Amino acid sequence: MKHPCLRDPVSFNGLYSWHNSLKYKLRNYRTKVKHLGLPELNVNCLKRKSTADKTPAKKLKKAKKSEVNYLPPHPQGETDTTLEKERVELLYEHKKRDNNKLISEKMAKTFSLRRSDVILNKPPVIDIKARWPALFEPSQSVYFNILSV
Repeated sequence: MKHPCLRDPVSFNGLYSWHNSLKYKLRNYRTKVKHLGLPELNVNCLKRKSTADKTPAKKLKKAKKSEVNYLPPHPQGETDTTLEKERVELLYEHKKRDNNKLISEKMAKTFSLRRSDVILNKPPVIDIKARWPALFEPSQSVYFNILSV
């Protein structure tokens, strides 16, 4: 209404061609980024899976449009076992007082493990609260967004 020159006269609502243009532009961008080899967009790639799991939706929820960093890789030099040890230390540190800085560092370090726990296992909130009690602290409200997926 404010800028009638931008309205598309052919479409039913005036925005259809703009919407399609942006959709294809983002798809092309994600394809280029994926071919560069960034791990954020290779999550659902069939080339990464074993030969037994070559179906597209096997054990992974398909990423939504423009969703980046769906299952982030572990920090360099870390494995599932080392991050599990960090999680156990985090449980111990959570019981102490006035150590928000250390808790924040450990929560940032274990983000990929926490993200894969929530996405792949889909546990109830009670189990998440038992495994990651620091996640529900007000100081960690930034990390609470992983449950909204």
